[in-house]
Amino acid sequence: MKTIKLFFLLLVSLVLCNQTTIAQVSQNMTLLGNFGRGEGESKAVFAAGSLVFYGLGNKMQIATFSDPQSPVKIGSVILSDIVEDLVRTSINGTQHIVASGGSKMWLINVQNPTVPSLVADVEVAPGTTCEGIATSGAYAYVAAGGAGFKIYNISNPTSPLLVTSIDSLEYCESVVISGQYAYIAAGSRSHIVDISNPASPIYVGRIDGYGGYHQYLNVRSGYAYVCNYDAGFAVVNVTNPSNPVNVVNIPSGYRTARIIFDGNYAYVAIGDAGVAIYNVVNPASPVYVTTILTAGRAASLYYGAITIGGTPTGHIFVANRNPAPGISAINVSNPSAPSTTSFLAAVPAATGSAFMPFYDNGKVYVAYGSAGLRILDVQNPSNVSLLGTANLGGDSREVVVSGNYAYVAARDSGVYVVDVTDPANPFKIKTLQTPRARGITINGSVVYVAASDSGMGIIDISNSSNPVIVGYTGSEVYGENVEVNGSIAGITDYGQITFYDLTNPLSPIKKGTTGSLSTGNEGFAISGNYAYVPDGDSLKIFNILDLNSPTLSAQIYTGGYGYMAEVEGNYCYVASEGTGVRAINITNPSAPVEDGYYDDVPQSRGLAVNGKYVYVSEKADGLTIYSNDLVSSVDDDYTYLPERIYLSQNYPNPFNPSTNILIELKENTFVTLEVFNSIGQKVAMLVNRELSAGSTNIKFDASKLTTGVYFYQLTAKGINLSKKMMLIK
Repeated sequence: MKTIKLFFLLLVSLVLCNQTTIAQVSQNMTLLGNFGRGEGESKAVFAAGSLVFYGLGNKMQIATFSDPQSPVKIGSVILSDIVEDLVRTSINGTQHIVASGGSKMWLINVQNPTVPSLVADVEVAPGTTCEGIATSGAYAYVAAGGAGFKIYNISNPTSPLLVTSIDSLEYCESVVISGQYAYIAAGSRSHIVDISNPASPIYVGRIDGYGGYHQYLNVRSGYAYVCNYDAGFAVVNVTNPSNPVNVVNIPSGYRTARIIFDGNYAYVAIGDAGVAIYNVVNPASPVYVTTILTAGRAASLYYGAITIGGTPTGHIFVANRNPAPGISAINVSNPSAPSTTSFLAAVPAATGSAFMPFYDNGKVYVAYGSAGLRILDVQNPSNVSLLGTANLGGDSREVVVSGNYAYVAARDSGVYVVDVTDPANPFKIKTLQTPRARGITINGSVVYVAASDSGMGIIDISNSSNPVIVGYTGSEVYGENVEVNGSIAGITDYGQITFYDLTNPLSPIKKGTTGSLSTGNEGFAISGNYAYVPDGDSLKIFNILDLNSPTLSAQIYTGGYGYMAEVEGNYCYVASEGTGVRAINITNPSAPVEDGYYDDVPQSRGLAVNGKYVYVSEKADGLTIYSNDLVSSVDDDYTYLPERIYLSQNYPNPFNPSTNILIELKENTFVTLEVFNSIGQKVAMLVNRELSAGSTNIKFDASKLTTGVYFYQLTAKGINLSKKMMLIK
């Protein structure tokens, strides 16, 4: 490498801030979990023993590999953008993850890895991507893409302060700290900066590029190993950082993205080719050892150890991008013969488009377009899981549930009747041939259908397994959507809402209308004497005390096109395309006030609400759960008598030291609930008695047990149900 002297003036701008810039995408509403979006690619990973911290799309996820063959996700935090890089550091004795991505830097408290919490969301560089992050002492160093190199004081993790920045570097891809120097990979070259005084960094030297693209570099024993994304890696002597000298170039392969070391070996992430291993005992002459393929494109990696048979065993943890995103754990105890111990795959995106959801007893039923009906367990809102899918054919748009049956509006196919007695195995038992079923709602033993040219369809479900079509209101209205509350029904009819008196539920009587709306309506709510109707970018509230003559009582701006409204307690929630979900306080319906919102939600289409929890279907992104932080609790939703025996997944899971297990019974039943360890030994008897019909919550205290995987088994009426749980101490 040609010796380079600093021959140009480098602009160093010092910016002192009193306040961190926090982007506000929400107010009084918190995003808790999602099903359907998929977890995205993994670009960053950090390991500490058997704990692995990694980026997965816009989440920082934590997994334990204490059982090497069966890694378990134990915690996650949803962030405002895709995670590009992360590192763990101790701040004032508390473990934190410092991560970068999009225009942001995030600080996450991970002292308890099962309950990570976001403590700072810092706007670093609007309009660019913060590609890399490193920490040293009380400072974080950010490779902020086109915005250069930033230094933050993070001694107060809740309020990081920008100390200084070097803005005139090229596009900064990554940064590592070695001794008193920061090494910054930046496109066609890398830069070396003295950070002895972080407030006054001094530019020292640079490493030119050999015609490639500097993606990353790592430093060991006076040598920098520079990852040239297009070709391989270069070894550069940086003993004198003001005069770096090229030693050798190694053509390790295309997409050489990252390099790490352990002992005499270097491990190189080389994209689609996996991980290449080199003996670097002589930096001037690295010796190729072998390559191991990874499930996806190897983007980053970190060295750690997993205890196998009581012995710490060296592993590298690899962040995989598409086509198979997730984390690979590769045993490198013998670097000449590496082997994959396990692969923790990312959850893929669900097929189909999520339309309307329906909440019932800890589950949400989602009409999923061509993918049919999906049933989700939402008892732990942060860990939504799929219980079962019914592939129905047709185009499922809306669903309601009564007892053991779901009724699905499927447009041209009519209404499907689905047996959901076993949520894991729902199946269609009947199709009701209605005219085009665009929407559906339920009131007691009657289901009402928005039936296009036939107006509103009436279906008697008093015999739930054999529902009967009673009739239609006829072509006096065009049924686009339907809502019922008590003795009042409303149906969307060519840009207006027409109301019906349901004093006789099987014989609706037509009443008044709202008059024309400005843009039509996709879904609305009725509560008390009011109808809550999204109309374009506003929510209109109509007084329907006189059902013959509804009057506009109030109107409030909600942002993008409003698709759906739902009322729960003192709030009307509106799903607005492009502006997410809004929480409108309707304590006084004549003077509504927006108390909360969650922005940046694509294609919000449908809503269901239970207490403080708001379930929003987002078409391509599935179902997302939000909480209204102004609502203190969820009403007890388990006073019903179930039609089956049900054993919930414990919550929280993983746990330390206690967790909750919910049992649901149709009738008074003698049950046993036992806990076993991973080798089948019984370690606890939680229940051995008759339980009453309904729901019973069992608390399990594992304070006397050791970290590991356990199984709990419910036995009742000859039925055995079991699930796995993870104790982490």
